[in-house]
Amino acid sequence: MPKPYKIQFVIADGARARWVTRSDHADDFVTDSEIKVEPRAAGHPEGVVFEGVAGRRFGVQERDDAARLHHERFAQDIADLINSQAAAQAFDRLAVVAPARLLNAIRERLSAAASERLVKTLAKDLTKTPDHELGAWLRRLELN
Repeated sequence: MPKPYKIQFVIADGARARWVTRSDHADDFVTDSEIKVEPRAAGHPEGVVFEGVAGRRFGVQERDDAARLHHERFAQDIADLINSQAAAQAFDRLAVVAPARLLNAIRERLSAAASERLVKTLAKDLTKTPDHELGAWLRRLELN
């Protein structure tokens, strides 16, 4: 009988990511590891406006791109971890679950080895879903 594929599920949002696999002892999913990012330093609020001499309001500050850069760096960190695991052949197949923007950012940054193993994606935020409730979502991703 052939060996079953080891599927690695990566569940992420903009601030945390979980590596989930199927339990060896039960028909359930377990979180193997987890990463969280530090909250970004608060800068000036976006859309700060000042009143001019004529009494009209105008914006003088550029948009705060810190949030966008923060999310891009986090997507790169997740992709780097996936790429290193793929290079070490830590999993046979990969499924990524994340909100659509983050999902696309992660996919763009995957190495060729990791991209070859990517079999399923789901544009959904399941990071706060407990392990015992993940089966309803992840079992569908296991099917080919």
